Amino acid sequence: MKYLVVGVITAVISINTISALQCMQGVEVKQASGNSNGAQKQEKPLEIMECGAATALASTALLFAVKPSTISFPSGDYKCYHLKYDEKNSESSTIIKGCIYKSLNVCDGKFTSENIREAFCSQCDLDACNSAGRYGIDLKLLGLIVVSVIAFLMK
Repeated sequence: MKYLVVGVITAVISINTISALQCMQGVEVKQASGNSNGAQKQEKPLEIMECGAATALASTALLFAVKPSTISFPSGDYKCYHLKYDEKNSESSTIIKGCIYKSLNVCDGKFTSENIREAFCSQCDLDACNSAGRYGIDLKLLGLIVVSVIAFLMK
């Protein structure tokens, strides 16, 4: 039984290590007044995507439209980013989330327009760390704890 528990723990740790990075991906526009316009209703909701060349390219294109000076040579590793910026002459703010190459620095660089002000910027390399759910407990860690407690009680 002990070998089974050790095997399960090793398998879970291996799967966690082997799996690719996952990030929230998409664009969200928010109005300060809370009114929804037609463009907001047609937005594609943010979703968790597995990082790869296609998702990194799509996120880099979104970032390039706003901050073209951040673009550099791609690397083999990925990271998640979360960029929120406000337009000075309107009450709207835009949030861009995605997966980019680790060599890119989202928080540096200038915006394409002087009417845009950065409100928040972060970069991270943990699964879904660019979402609000990052503050929740990791289910894989919880599973390892439960298996460990069961193994301890079965001694």
